[in-house]
Parts: sequence; C-alpha cells; structure tokens
Amino acid sequence: MAVFDVFQPLAHVTPRFTEEQLEEIVQWFDENAKPLLVINEGEPINVVTIEQLIKFLELKKYHRRSFRYPTYQELMLEVEKIKAGVTRVLTKDQLIYILDRWILMPEIKHELGLAFQIFDTENRNFLEIDEISLIVTQYGEPFSEDETREILRDANVRGDGIVYYENFIESLFSIAPELYELKTEYLFDDPDEDPSVPPEPVIEEVEEEPPPPPPPPPPPAKGKKKK
Repeated sequence: MAVFDVFQPLAHVTPRFTEEQLEEIVQWFDENAKPLLVINEGEPINVVTIEQLIKFLELKKYHRRSFRYPTYQELMLEVEKIKAGVTRVLTKDQLIYILDRWILMPEIKHELGLAFQIFDTENRNFLEIDEISLIVTQYGEPFSEDETREILRDANVRGDGIVYYENFIESLFSIAPELYELKTEYLFDDPDEDPSVPPEPVIEEVEEEPPPPPPPPPPPAKGKKKK
C-alpha cells in the first residue's frame, strides 16, 4: 500500500477535473500564489492561503451538478488531513487534491431516471408501453424492431401496458449489475433545469430598521420665585 505524502497528494490520485478546469485552477493558483513555504530548508515554494481558497470557492465556478461546495468545517477537516491546519497554506497539488474531493460524477441510474421523467410530462411516475416504444424507436440512436420488442417485454413486467420506470430501472440494474460500469454524462448541463437539484437558496437582504428617534430634551428647570 502506497504511503500518502501530504506534499505530493496527487502521486496516486487522478484528478477528475476536465483539462479546461485544471488549466483554470492552475492559472488561478499562479496568479495568487506567493513563495511562503519552506520544506526541509529548501527554496521557498509558492502556496496560497486557506483564506484565498475560501474566496476561490465563493466564485462558484462549478455548477451544483458537478461540484458540492463544502462547509467551512468540511473544508478544514480536509485541510487537517494534509497537515495544513497549522501553516494554513496549500501547494498547487494540495489545492487540486482538496478541490477534487467534492467533484460529483454523474450516476447512470439517476440520469436514466431523469430521462424517463422528461417524457413523463404529467408526473405520473409511469409511462405506457406505446410511449416507451415511441421513445426507443425515434429518439437518440433508434433501436431495431427486435431490440424494441425485447425492451418492451422486459419493461412490461406487470402485463398491463404500464411501466413504473423507477421499478423498471431497479430491476434492470439488479439483473445486469455490469450496467453500473457504463460511463454517462449529465443529462442537464444547467443545474437549474435539473428537477433533482434544489435551487440555490435566495438570501434576502433584511433592511435595517432606522434607529428610534432620540428622546425629547427634558423641559427647562423652573427657577425659584423670589419672596
């Protein structure tokens, strides 16, 4: 088992970012890093601070379908794992390693369920055999007549012409678990179009109430009457 090196955390890890995303991270690092860390009395190396990483996360560069933004506590737990809790600075590899922890990869069962939901315009949680036949013969890469017949036979397990697609998907993957190995892509590029992704919370600005007016000055003291 390879020993984890806190200064080379990517030695046995392949980042899941795209090439474009990695280039963007490296560019941001190079623009913000400063030679603040010395290892084993060597030359100072470029690092960014944890505070800078927090500001980077606040830029919201990745949408909610592909990246789960961590809380401050979650972030600090990962920082502690690479022993950066004391120095509070991160090397380029450490930065990429930490960000990679919260990448979300598309899950084929989930994306398949979303595909069914697109055609379930009435939100019935089921489709009729005729509708599925139309989908598999006219959308994407059309299936042949024999393939369509086999799909419909497996889908119509109740024999009533109605397919509850969530049950069908579960049955499909239980029969053929090798389907989990298939790579898939996100059906919705825009997370706001994906019905399974909750919208970002809207933070309403609370208007501060004006301070109460100062109390009126006390009435002037009455002088004593002369006798």
